[in-house]
Amino acid sequence: MKRKLLIPMLMFSAGLIFLFILETTRSDAEFDRNTFRQSSNFSSESAVGVGGDRPADLFLPSSYTEETPVPLLINLHGYTGDSQSQSTYTFLQSAAETRGVAYVAPEGLKDSAGSRFWNASSACCNFGGSTVSDVDYLNSLIEEISSKVSIDQSRIYLFGHSNGHFMSYKFACSTKGVVAAIAGLAGAMDSDPTVCGGEPMNVLHIHGTNDATISYEGGSLLGNPYPSTEQTVAQWAQINSCSKPVEGSIDLLKAMQESETSQFTYTCTNKSLELWRINAGVHVPVLDEEFALRTLDWLLKYRR
Repeated sequence: MKRKLLIPMLMFSAGLIFLFILETTRSDAEFDRNTFRQSSNFSSESAVGVGGDRPADLFLPSSYTEETPVPLLINLHGYTGDSQSQSTYTFLQSAAETRGVAYVAPEGLKDSAGSRFWNASSACCNFGGSTVSDVDYLNSLIEEISSKVSIDQSRIYLFGHSNGHFMSYKFACSTKGVVAAIAGLAGAMDSDPTVCGGEPMNVLHIHGTNDATISYEGGSLLGNPYPSTEQTVAQWAQINSCSKPVEGSIDLLKAMQESETSQFTYTCTNKSLELWRINAGVHVPVLDEEFALRTLDWLLKYRR
């Protein structure tokens, strides 16, 4: 192989390896992967197969009846993640059962490195130049689920971590009248603000100030820039016609000191907007059941 082709390929491979290591190992000092467990109290009999050629399991709460439509939560994994790892890490599958919410954690396609990804923005994480439209896939997934079970169409929600958080923004910016609210951890908008052609949206952005993978201050992945957390939130403040936020504090994570998170609540003419800034938080903070319930409860306040 010619040297001029080999060097760029080696640099690209090294970049992917670096991102993979950060995505899968970056955490708080107290983090112990052996403490992760399958955080589900759904019955396996409640699972409904959906997703077509990209299969996923839809879990229905034990309280489900066809006569009473239920909310739907879609949980999107980060780069290299999958359905099980995302459900285990976020505790949202368990929270959904507790709150009587239908739950699905779909999976992105695999890239040439064998890592699952969402085609979410110019920065993250379509490193192979795929033409797949994950917006179309998620739209079709919602339509399929709605055709099979009784879903409250005014209460469909997205949550994502890292690449999944980028994807939640991509979906909100590309659709109208589909989801009621989005929330995410450790992601960002596209660097080009003009690509967001959606409508005002209820948005919760959660981010650690010590995130070394998707920096709170903004940065780039393999030369592709992404905006800072404050720039991302400022864009939604403009879309939602919001005033300056009121600052408070919350105890979001058990693994960190009390009231480690600064809560910025905006007053908006259109929809709602909040930023939960985890002070000294990293890319993969230690989450817990209380985090999941608090986040899901924030989403469930809103209807489309």
